[in-house]
Amino acid sequence: MKGFVRKLLGRSRLRTAKRNLTRDPSPQSYAAAVQECVRAGSLADALALCEEGLLKFPGNPLLTQLHDRTQHAVREDRLLALRAELEEAPRAALWKEMCELLHDLGQLRKAEEFAREWVQREDGGEARLMLARLRVDRFYEDRGRSLGSAAIEALEDARSVLPGDLRPLRLHAALLARIGAFAEARDLVKKMLEIAPGDLELEGRFRSYSDKAEGAPDLDRALVAVERTGQFVDEHEEVAKAPERGFSGIRPVLRELTETEGIHASLYLRGATVLVQGPHGATAERMARGVRTILSTGRTASRRLGLGPVQDIQLEGDFGVLTIAPGDADAGAVWSTGLLDESHRVTLLSLAGRGTAGAESTEVES
Repeated sequence: MKGFVRKLLGRSRLRTAKRNLTRDPSPQSYAAAVQECVRAGSLADALALCEEGLLKFPGNPLLTQLHDRTQHAVREDRLLALRAELEEAPRAALWKEMCELLHDLGQLRKAEEFAREWVQREDGGEARLMLARLRVDRFYEDRGRSLGSAAIEALEDARSVLPGDLRPLRLHAALLARIGAFAEARDLVKKMLEIAPGDLELEGRFRSYSDKAEGAPDLDRALVAVERTGQFVDEHEEVAKAPERGFSGIRPVLRELTETEGIHASLYLRGATVLVQGPHGATAERMARGVRTILSTGRTASRRLGLGPVQDIQLEGDFGVLTIAPGDADAGAVWSTGLLDESHRVTLLSLAGRGTAGAESTEVES
């Protein structure tokens, strides 16, 4: 009886939330309707409302966060169903979906475990290619030499059982180019052109890699360099292009953060350039150097301990709280009196994942 009453009340709240959304189609109204759909167990409807809201209010932090959480819940539901299906009647399509789903959920280690089990059970080309893809992505996240070597080994294995298939060759060449081993990357593109002669995209890559091959490190030295610096060659190239793109989208975000009560400074880091909002001069330079050192030390320690990529760094003390959100090529940081609320954390994470995004921001070359 109590369950029946709760169900009726839930439907009533959902109808009310949808009526409010019709009257006032604001991000807050969309969020309220999404939350009621989730409470009612209608994840598909919740996801559809999130997508509808983001079409009306692109990039809204609240709706973006709700969309990500709802999509995660949908995938978790499918994950449970897939586990049951694999136990009952395992087949290639289910193994592939399981690996891809775990990948999308960010569970790369678990995805690799399933891929290895798939290889052991079926030992086909698709299984080996999936294992290679997952090891490549783990290397892209971790940047450690041992994972890079494991990814190369898996790619060579996949190529051996899929002769004439361009997919493992493309993955292999892309990895070699990212770490700067351009001579080896060029040789792989040459093999691809033997399979697909006249392919304009491959011909362009062959010319590009050939131009960069002279003086490029070999595979082992390239892996060592990536592990030491924590950066891929294409990230260095993106940093070089950054002044051409400018930082017009980043400065307003930093200004908005720093204008909030309790936030003393905000920072955006990309390559050798750091934008600091709040402090100026020597204080800005000290903060930039400090954040860069903390970020570098954290990534190195995480890699050596086998913990995977750093997702979040938070330091608390008499000075307040320093929160750092690392990204692949960017990072954001906020110095505040206390812990950041959810909306400001979302804004900080958007800085770390953006790549380009003025009260003047102090630009520091370090």
